[in-house]
Amino acid sequence: MSAPLRRLAQRLIALDARVKLLIVVIVDWAILTLSAIVAVEVTSSRPLFSGPNLNVLLFAPPLGIALLYLLRSYRTVIRFVGSEFAERAAVALALALALLRTLHHLHDDFRISLATLGFFGLIAFAALVLARAAARAFLRGDTPLTTSTRVLIYGAGAAGAQLASALRIGREYKPVAFADDRADLRGRMLLGLAIYAPADLPRLKARGVFDLVLLAIPSLAQSRKREILESLEKMAVKVLVMPSLDDIASGRKRIHDLREVQIEDLLARDPVPPIPELLSRFIDGKSVMITGAGGSIGSELCRQALDLGAKRLVLFEMSEYGLYAIDRELRERPAAERCEIVPVLASVLDPRALEDALRRHGVETVYHAAAYKHVPLVEANVVTAVRNNVIGTKNVIDAAVSCGVRNFVLVSTDKAVRPTNVMGASKRVCEMLVQAAAQEHPGIRMSIVRFGNVLASSGSVVPLFKEQIARGGPVTVTHPQVTRYFMTIPEAAQLVIQAGAMGRHGEVFVLDMGEPVKIRDLAERMIHLSGLTVRDPVTGEGDIEIRYTGLRPGEKLYEELLIGDRTTPSNHPRIRCAFEEFPTRRELDTWLRQVGQALGAGDSDQTIVQLRRIVPGFVTPTLLPGAVRQIANALPSDQPTDAAVLRAPTEVAVLRPVRIAQ
Repeated sequence: MSAPLRRLAQRLIALDARVKLLIVVIVDWAILTLSAIVAVEVTSSRPLFSGPNLNVLLFAPPLGIALLYLLRSYRTVIRFVGSEFAERAAVALALALALLRTLHHLHDDFRISLATLGFFGLIAFAALVLARAAARAFLRGDTPLTTSTRVLIYGAGAAGAQLASALRIGREYKPVAFADDRADLRGRMLLGLAIYAPADLPRLKARGVFDLVLLAIPSLAQSRKREILESLEKMAVKVLVMPSLDDIASGRKRIHDLREVQIEDLLARDPVPPIPELLSRFIDGKSVMITGAGGSIGSELCRQALDLGAKRLVLFEMSEYGLYAIDRELRERPAAERCEIVPVLASVLDPRALEDALRRHGVETVYHAAAYKHVPLVEANVVTAVRNNVIGTKNVIDAAVSCGVRNFVLVSTDKAVRPTNVMGASKRVCEMLVQAAAQEHPGIRMSIVRFGNVLASSGSVVPLFKEQIARGGPVTVTHPQVTRYFMTIPEAAQLVIQAGAMGRHGEVFVLDMGEPVKIRDLAERMIHLSGLTVRDPVTGEGDIEIRYTGLRPGEKLYEELLIGDRTTPSNHPRIRCAFEEFPTRRELDTWLRQVGQALGAGDSDQTIVQLRRIVPGFVTPTLLPGAVRQIANALPSDQPTDAAVLRAPTEVAVLRPVRIAQ
């Protein structure tokens, strides 16, 4: 639309409501009058202003205007007028024709031809509807020169129809067609748009019929959603997804609040509903403390604990901003009215702060989620990370025991299994500390929950890929064969709470993470579902390059969840209980004194040596030759000492625990 026309449209929109109503009535009167004249000229051989014809010209327009007004047709905003006006116009004209025909029968001097009335009704209806459509297009700027994204709506059910109607009000998207799996809908029309089979979509895309696909089946199972997304991915078309039925029903989202495809949409597993008893057992009516409350898992544990009826929620966090953000968010939730929220700005390296928080607020349940977890950063800051993860966990355990905490849950990671990095090794030591404490203090229910990567957490690959795609690439992947387990943050937190409710004596609970995802495949899908193509390394054709950077220090190709193969099922279908060996508390105390000396000296190599002494199978590519020799000397004589074996990042020998010298 040209600038002068756009300014005219804006001036019309800005007019007083009464002025706009007067303009619309005058236009409608003119339309009805012209329709009557055309009807008379076409159907009558008499002069235009003869008796019967004059009756149509004099009575039909005002009667039509009056009925349109009574049916509230003039309350509709022209910019957003839709099919409801056509329905009201049809009713108003039908009533007008019926009244005029009734007068024809009741009064001998009031004669109107039935053909003239019928023709008038058809012309007037078409003219009124077309005038409204033209006015709407003009006022909204929907001219042929206006560019709107042409969208195909996947799902021709009630949700798809509502979405199409909602999109027609706006200017950003223009629905052009539907697609649906149901065979009985194919070839039919919905809201004037054709319904196609999914198999027709590649042909329609090649013809340029649509630019974007909107997935409008909010009740779709996760596995079926993944199948649809995989079929759409091959066309390299951007896909947006409608909110879930729960979000729509709760009012959190509107039906046209579309979002981009998220990685959870690409996972093949449907979430298992939580078991209410397990969720609330150690939270409802209890005083609960979460360490690392501002982190990805910690903050979600806070949200769920609040919603599950915690009496008091102690947020223990060392990051001022992280604590501020989660404290503010929780206080804005409805459940905050029933819970005392206590923010504690402190580190798990401060035993006094831990004991003070636990005693002062009568904490009964602790979820220990505080840890440094980013593998490359931990490799570059060994002393700081081990001090925080290991010594911090020991402090939390000791404070919990001293203050009579009844339930203790450690949030762990799959990287603790046969670790190849300092982060994983430090978390395995944390698990050992909990296992040993559980044996020494059977009155406290202690457990460990181990799982893989959580989606959209800090440092996650998914936000990185989105950022790289948005700026045109390249998308960086460490290795073509690298795979990872993934789980959504809410599901992971739910399972942590439920697993913790089943723990008694230091069990390691392993969460079912589904099938591992190849990171290269994930990158390709995210590129395709953004409407782009992967660049061919040979021909150079395509939009986004995938560049391989090599495994970073301490990274594995494949993650594991179990050290051994002994597991038993639990009360939850997604949680299994593992049985794994661990040193005694006496051995751990001796080791802690030795690693404490290395930490106090700021000696990264000696810290790694100490980790290697206590964690079976731990090897790391960051070991220096001197550290390798120290480890080799500490090994029993029947163990391999080849430095190549010790430094291998992916092929790990499982070594038996080493006794610590007393």
